[in-house]
Amino acid sequence: MESEIRRYTELVKKRLASLRLMARELRECRDSFIKMDLESIRRHVSYQGSLCSEIQALDDELKTVKCQLAVGFGLDLRTMSDDAFHERFDAESRAQLHQLLDDLADTRDSVRRLKRIYAGMLKRSRHTIDILLNTMASYAGVYGPPGRSVWRMP
Repeated sequence: MESEIRRYTELVKKRLASLRLMARELRECRDSFIKMDLESIRRHVSYQGSLCSEIQALDDELKTVKCQLAVGFGLDLRTMSDDAFHERFDAESRAQLHQLLDDLADTRDSVRRLKRIYAGMLKRSRHTIDILLNTMASYAGVYGPPGRSVWRMP
């Protein structure tokens, strides 16, 4: 059981580290977006995708280890509370896990806030781009070859 508890704690640490990286990536991508650095934006978005996959894999592994621990503790996963689960850990592991879970909750809240900010920025940018496309489409004959529009509406 001790090795599974250590494994569970290590997975929570890895998830926390990945979420912290995601928060950093969202901030850096926002800065790249403000600078209009398209290549940097592409790199950040790609890395964010890989972080999402990593976090999902960690979540799956956490569920597996939690199931193994619950069975070892004689708990029913369907009715088990997190408190009942954590009470089975030794005092040191429980204290460490409690701190990790607090940090995880804070980081998760930060990522949610950053995602809302980022989504709002993208929505406003899309609105601005639509306006520019409409404006350019109105003047297509002036700025492009006669009879053929160089601007296409998405």
